[in-house]
Amino acid sequence: MPSGNMATAAQQMLELAARLGANTLFVNLGSDHPAFIEAFALLHERGVDMPRIVSCPHEMTALSAAHGYAMITRRPQLVLVHVDVGTQNLGCSLHNASRGRVPAIIVAGLSPVTTSGERPGSRNEFIHYLQDTTRQHEIVGPYVKWAYELRAPETVDAVLLRARQLAMTMPEGPVYISGAREVWEGRVADSREAPEHWPAATAAGLSETACAEIVRALIAAKRPIVITTYLGRQPLAVERLVALSEHLGIAVCEVGPQYLNFPGEHPHHLGYRRNALVDEADLILMIDVDVPWIMSAVQPATGARLFHIDQDPLKQDLGFWHYPAEATYLADSLQALEQLQLAAEGASISGREARCQWIAAARQRQIVAAPAPADDALSPEELTAAVRGLVTERTVIIFEAPSCTELIPSVLKMNRPGSYYASGGSGLGWGINAAIGAKLADPEAEVITLCGDGCFMFGVPSSAYWVAGTYRTPHLTVIYNNTGWKAPILSTLGVHPEGRARQNDNYWVTVGSGARLADIAVATGGADAFRVDDRAALKETLQLALQTVRGGRCAVVDVRLAKISEQVLN
Repeated sequence: MPSGNMATAAQQMLELAARLGANTLFVNLGSDHPAFIEAFALLHERGVDMPRIVSCPHEMTALSAAHGYAMITRRPQLVLVHVDVGTQNLGCSLHNASRGRVPAIIVAGLSPVTTSGERPGSRNEFIHYLQDTTRQHEIVGPYVKWAYELRAPETVDAVLLRARQLAMTMPEGPVYISGAREVWEGRVADSREAPEHWPAATAAGLSETACAEIVRALIAAKRPIVITTYLGRQPLAVERLVALSEHLGIAVCEVGPQYLNFPGEHPHHLGYRRNALVDEADLILMIDVDVPWIMSAVQPATGARLFHIDQDPLKQDLGFWHYPAEATYLADSLQALEQLQLAAEGASISGREARCQWIAAARQRQIVAAPAPADDALSPEELTAAVRGLVTERTVIIFEAPSCTELIPSVLKMNRPGSYYASGGSGLGWGINAAIGAKLADPEAEVITLCGDGCFMFGVPSSAYWVAGTYRTPHLTVIYNNTGWKAPILSTLGVHPEGRARQNDNYWVTVGSGARLADIAVATGGADAFRVDDRAALKETLQLALQTVRGGRCAVVDVRLAKISEQVLN
């Protein structure tokens, strides 16, 4: 076949991606992408299957939307970014995908290396000199499972298949492929690679000995608890944990939940407060959790038995990390829970009633009265209770409000697996963008994003709502607006509880009360704005906003809460 009739490497990648289930390509295009843009046009003209192109004005939107999509489908989507500058703009979104163990395939261009027109794609713009950095892949090095440069167009299929294989093998995570313009323009023959020969590695369960030991320890315990954060990425694991908890009488605590891991209203659910009951339990079974408690605040009871089951038990991508455990298991939590449940069914059970009585008493002790709002202002508890009134079987909550990490889940008490998601990282601005991917992945879902005012601004709303409006992904955003960023205040008070910052109410984290945050979304043409200043209008406004979403447009509700500080910045 003449080389002119063969596909370019860019086209080959797009067609293979579609066959692999990567049916959405989130892009921010630049001078390194002529091969891709030409391939888009060619495949569109021919009506060939290819990923849907979602053009994103900012890379925070691109990768965070892919993150939201992958959380629901567990399939990595493609993100196409522009050389070193686009890679840098991934910023917080890359941290989130890495820490949240979410599969994504990031593809970045490199400046062309030929300078005299020797090959298609050679340098023909001044920018190609300025963007030719020596170690572009090192920008993402600490946060990706694999970074690789496509060096020959003939290898494009094998490289994409390996990228997908690595991204989907536990612990899942993002991968990064780069390639120069000339390589993407290179012509390739039809692939001989068989995608079925590139499966993700199969995760293992527990050994028979380990399983028997854990079950014996659970039965012997008087006050056993499970602490988890992200086992709910596999909804069936939630069912297995419920069955094991009910059969043996085990309490469950969710800390910083990234998914719904246990039904919030189940009588064995002991809430979302980190550190709770750690010093009271005589057995702690950690399952898929990064930070089960804060060591400076609490320690397990002397003699307590500690076990850890995790797809990533040593957190090898983190710096210093250690939590005590007499046994640590690299295992898939779904398989492990199925094994534990089966072993428990064949065991002689004793003490269950006493354990359940302890759980009931501990559950009662976890109930904390909501503080009275300051100056009659709306409180986060009131706002969350009103949002709970909107929840149906179609609701998907996207959560990003750091100073309410324990409060909001405690009020919502979501019950359905697959109905609650958080980023798993600390790169703020994720939520309003992840909602786009969630809606694309599940068009029938009613997506509600709960975010702080800081998270809203950090999320580049001018990009997020333009994309949401353009690609028809209507969702409801509720801003918990306390006129600033509360998390730095809490951090400061944790170190200097009676310091000058507190005495003078000076934290430098406030936003002007005249800021009309929701209007940023309106300016994109992709959303309508609502504002709530008092409780009398809260429920009605939320209902009106939800009706807007059901009518096909995004709605952003800016809810004014008690101020975190009276400081005025100037």
